[in-house]
Amino acid sequence: MDMTKLRAADLGKYPLWYSNQGWRARIGVIYPGAGFHHIADFHKLAPKGVAIGCAAVPRHKDESAEAMMHLDEHVVDRAKIVAGSYPDVIAWICTAGSFMKGKGHDERLIKEMEAATHIPCTTTSTAIMAAFRQLGIKKLCVATPYPLDVNEIEKKFLEDNGFKVLKCDGMDLTDNNILAHLTPNVLYRLAKAVDVPEADGIFVSCTGLDALDMIEPLEKDLGKPVVTSNQASYWHAFKLAKIGEPIQGYGRLMREPR
Repeated sequence: MDMTKLRAADLGKYPLWYSNQGWRARIGVIYPGAGFHHIADFHKLAPKGVAIGCAAVPRHKDESAEAMMHLDEHVVDRAKIVAGSYPDVIAWICTAGSFMKGKGHDERLIKEMEAATHIPCTTTSTAIMAAFRQLGIKKLCVATPYPLDVNEIEKKFLEDNGFKVLKCDGMDLTDNNILAHLTPNVLYRLAKAVDVPEADGIFVSCTGLDALDMIEPLEKDLGKPVVTSNQASYWHAFKLAKIGEPIQGYGRLMREPR
């Protein structure tokens, strides 16, 4: 409904529109079940007046390439559920779940979600590429917790989309429970280790990681921008929701105009 045409008589039909929650914007989030950094990171990053509504898709403990191929199977159905809370934007916050099927799959998912909900949508893979362009990153190094064969799929996805991946290395993990409990200390050292001098920036891939707090120190130490999956996902969601407030403490991207 066009908010400029909202009348007092309509308020009873749409109680969420005069709630104190999300008076500035509501972000609908779909994420892989059993993860918790997706939600925790929103609360670190969201400006005052921006609220979140969530729905999870099924996820198994297994983090193999075969399992990751199925992460997006329930995304459109969950988008319909999240749409019931009248969000301004819906985001599928899962990196592998939006790159595993190759170039253009993130765009297809967005079209399907938007057709089902009539709400602007994004995915993590879409968001990270928008973040790279915003920061002028053309040559990058990628740090991941993924199995090595998944790294190769991600490298191909990024290069097919016009980015040069100088190095892509990871921890070869297949257990989500281990992945979710990696500390910022471990992730800082992993990301620092993949850097090469000619890289324009570093990307730390996977929305299941506790990576936000190491972004700012790593940028200062390397002298180049650092992008992480959750940081980019929420940056892009806020951008689509027209929330332009700079956010301090979580890297150059969050301070960029939106």
